[in-house]
Amino acid sequence: MRSLIVIVLWMLGASVLLPQEGDRIVFGVRIAMGHNSTMTSFIALRYSPDGTLREQRQYERDDFIRVLSGYWPSSFNPKRINYFEQENILGGVLVDSTTLQKYPYCPVFDSLWKIRFSDYPFRGGTEKGWSLDMYKPSIKQEQYLIDRYHIKHLDLDYIVDTNFWVLLRDVSDSTWILNYRSIQ
Repeated sequence: MRSLIVIVLWMLGASVLLPQEGDRIVFGVRIAMGHNSTMTSFIALRYSPDGTLREQRQYERDDFIRVLSGYWPSSFNPKRINYFEQENILGGVLVDSTTLQKYPYCPVFDSLWKIRFSDYPFRGGTEKGWSLDMYKPSIKQEQYLIDRYHIKHLDLDYIVDTNFWVLLRDVSDSTWILNYRSIQ
């Protein structure tokens, strides 16, 4: 009897956690100072066909790149699709042919902080950001981000789904950067 209960519980748990046909998977980023002094937080979400959140997971930058590139198997990328390639964003995992070391890369991820800060926020950094204010975009820049990426609050919300990919394309577009910097 005990083994039957364990099997039933395992099946119920697996039906919730394993990807199901018709599930919708979305990815996102939040650009705000987080724990461990990170400037970005990455998330993956899986919704059932009726819109119920079935699973969510926060990722460190490199692990997120491994999932998005299909390099790692994941319940958020069970078919191991290279989303960087699909969305025309430079990124993935490079393997050094000599050392066989694996290097996750996505230059756009390394520029996301510039949306929020006018100067690199940690000691030793000399790079300039695109924000008009030191620690937060100007009021008009923030309103632009809220409207463009359909979020309610820059500090709290993740930019997700298609808005995530639009953001990544925008941050890699020099015309968008100039326009964003000029928002007074």
